[in-house]
Amino acid sequence: MPRTSTTKTRTRWGDRDGRRRDILDAGRRLLERRGYQAFTMRDLARGAGVTAGLVYTYFASKEELFAALYAERLDRFAADIAPLCRDAVSAEELFVAIAGEYRAVYQVFGRELNVWAVLLETGASREEVAQPLVQAATATLSTVQAAIERLAPGRRDPLALPLLWATLHGLCDHFTGARHRIHPYGWDELVRFAARTLVRGLTPEED
Repeated sequence: MPRTSTTKTRTRWGDRDGRRRDILDAGRRLLERRGYQAFTMRDLARGAGVTAGLVYTYFASKEELFAALYAERLDRFAADIAPLCRDAVSAEELFVAIAGEYRAVYQVFGRELNVWAVLLETGASREEVAQPLVQAATATLSTVQAAIERLAPGRRDPLALPLLWATLHGLCDHFTGARHRIHPYGWDELVRFAARTLVRGLTPEED
């Protein structure tokens, strides 16, 4: 049986889109294997097969690279939860399912760097860097919002979605660090409790 070659095709000289993909691929591998703090732009260049100077022509900082990778990951997350949002029969089960999916995202993109603070609060980033991340997050929230409106008709409080998103981030942060050790409750138990509590707040009150 012939062996399939796993050698990556070398990106042609002058192919800027291809070079950018190489750099993003290398950054994704480093993030997943080492974490954000444990690699440098020089490591990134080595992994992409380019010079460090060339990397900086695409991304002015490691934070900008991180933002691009996070935006891509949110796009995949939105695609992953779309069937859940479409087919869910209860808001509680939907929240539990989304929380489970997002925990894996947060494990890589939430623990070590608050990229929102770096890019949006400090104003230190270029618009073309921050905007894809904002758009990816907005698209993700829109997918969840449509499910909320379907599962809790008549209750369209604009505060509901920010509360859900903040709760989701808080739970993921709590369980990817050591703070959950101060109590005996596990991820499944606390997520389920949060889901029930939030759903009670979203359920239309009877007259």
